[in-house]
Amino acid sequence: MPLACEIKPVCIREKCVIIKNMLEHKPILLVVDDEQDQCDSFKNYFSRRNFLVFTAATGEGALALIKENKPDLVLLDMKLEGNMDGKDVLRILRESDKETRVALVTGDVLSDHEIQEITDLGIVEFLHKPVDMQTLEGIIKKVLQESYPTAIRFEAIKPKEEESVEVSLRRIAHDLSNITSDIASKCELYILDTEEGLNKDKSEKERLDEAIDILKSVLKSAERLTDLVKKLSSLAKKEL
Repeated sequence: MPLACEIKPVCIREKCVIIKNMLEHKPILLVVDDEQDQCDSFKNYFSRRNFLVFTAATGEGALALIKENKPDLVLLDMKLEGNMDGKDVLRILRESDKETRVALVTGDVLSDHEIQEITDLGIVEFLHKPVDMQTLEGIIKKVLQESYPTAIRFEAIKPKEEESVEVSLRRIAHDLSNITSDIASKCELYILDTEEGLNKDKSEKERLDEAIDILKSVLKSAERLTDLVKKLSSLAKKEL
């Protein structure tokens, strides 16, 4: 019986590429889970690593996607929407497809009989929730290397360079200058118009509406100033 602990966690942090006929192809991952947030989490995580990720919430949907897209690995949860669970999907799949690699995910404690039954159907791994991403990456990397021993390539993902503190401070100072100048300009213009009587021909409602618009603009600018203060505070913590 395969055990997750037998796989040494290998953090990919690499772009995965399959070379076929001199062309680059994305590895295909199918995530089958009735929890949408889980599907979204896996999709976002592996899409950034150059995977083409499909998701399904039902057994019927999973079988259709497997037939249509021929994924390199299916991450199959035991609990699904509808009348089929993960074991049903695996059993139906194996009636016509012995090759598709499947890793089964469960949050339940399975009996020895259930584990043996699923193992006999053919899986590459059991994973227990919550799924450890590094362990999953190690499993996927192992599967891809076995499927494409000479065609798979892993290219390191270059992390985005963080903006230096000095550059960040200059940017924040520039934003602060623009915001405070905008506030001062609006207020000074309104005061000047009032003092010189340029608003005397306007009705009281019109003058009130103008004042309210200026206050709303100042309030919005104050919110931006609050965000900048938070950024300054974060930079200060980095420097400590």
